[in-house]
Amino acid sequence: MSWETVFGKVEKMRTTRLYIATGAAILSLLSAAGAGVWFFLSHHDSVAVSDQAAEAELARLQARFSAQQPLLDMSRREASPGPAVSRSVAPLRSFHTVVFDTRGGHRMVRITVPYWFGRLFAGRSGEFRWLGELTFLDDTEFDPEAIRLPIDQLDRRGPGLIAYFRHASGGRFISWVE
Repeated sequence: MSWETVFGKVEKMRTTRLYIATGAAILSLLSAAGAGVWFFLSHHDSVAVSDQAAEAELARLQARFSAQQPLLDMSRREASPGPAVSRSVAPLRSFHTVVFDTRGGHRMVRITVPYWFGRLFAGRSGEFRWLGELTFLDDTEFDPEAIRLPIDQLDRRGPGLIAYFRHASGGRFISWVE
């Protein structure tokens, strides 16, 4: 067998491996993109609503938490030093946020994400610094509202109401963990 034949076969094997690696990389990227789209669609809902429908849904949610003080005191923009709940009850599983966004049309945004995913938004500091960080998968009128909410306070407190806030424009925000 000549050297030209051997080098030809080696080159063909390299080319084949390159095609396989490129195909695998493209398939991986498409799979990751598909998983991202699926995650977004299954954890986020945004629909146009009337003021009355939004008011009814938010009143129902607010009534659910009527016996609780929110962890986040929006008058001070930081977590209130309330009593901690024993962590022996159950681990936190999910963040829930419901927003009536009045900016540019009235819509109700409902977001539920796994707790581990929500923790990623606390960043390296381990603290939520903007109310919009609790909307996770959407941009709402509440994004620029400055807050100070350490994730460890959520962990210590356990399930319950995180924040309830209302803009003068009528927009409303409620968030809780379970």
